[in-house]
Amino acid sequence: MKMLYNQINMPKKKPSDKKPPEPKEFFTPKMTEAEEIKTLFSWEAPSRPFRKKDRSFYTTLAIIVVLLVLILFLAREFLLIGALLALTFVAYVLAFVPPHHVTYRISTQGITIGEDFYFWHFLDAFWFKEKDGSKVLHIQTRLRFPAQLMLVLASSQDEEKTKKLVARFLPFVEVPFKTWMEKWSEGLQKHFPLENPHR
Repeated sequence: MKMLYNQINMPKKKPSDKKPPEPKEFFTPKMTEAEEIKTLFSWEAPSRPFRKKDRSFYTTLAIIVVLLVLILFLAREFLLIGALLALTFVAYVLAFVPPHHVTYRISTQGITIGEDFYFWHFLDAFWFKEKDGSKVLHIQTRLRFPAQLMLVLASSQDEEKTKKLVARFLPFVEVPFKTWMEKWSEGLQKHFPLENPHR
């Protein structure tokens, strides 16, 4: 009875006028630098570096593939033969068919390649390389796929301008890190070129 009396005469707590704190919006330092959304630089260029290959490239590639297929056939590795032929077809298409042109765009929000967009906070360091006569901007990403973006520059004069713009958001790497696969591939191409170097 005494307990019931205490519950009835107990002063009721007034509802608090304080609202729960609203969750803060997610902004990284790179995004807050942007202030306003605007395009800083845009250009049109091929979707990948491309140079018309010499006849010696296709001849050398065909000889290597035929020898490997014979070795794998004798070893009865038919699945590997199928994979090798598929890779050969891809290499042939990439070497023979010219790439289509896409629009590259650098904005205060991120990088646009054709219809794909990447925020700055998904990107890491950048550097430049030359491949097949084209200057290429490489950007390391924080994503599993693609691990790296490749932007083909329209002309060599655009390199300095692009470097200044991208350096506002990402660190520039003077000497980019190479994986063992890249080192092995470059060494193989240097010692066993697929094309005739004296053409």
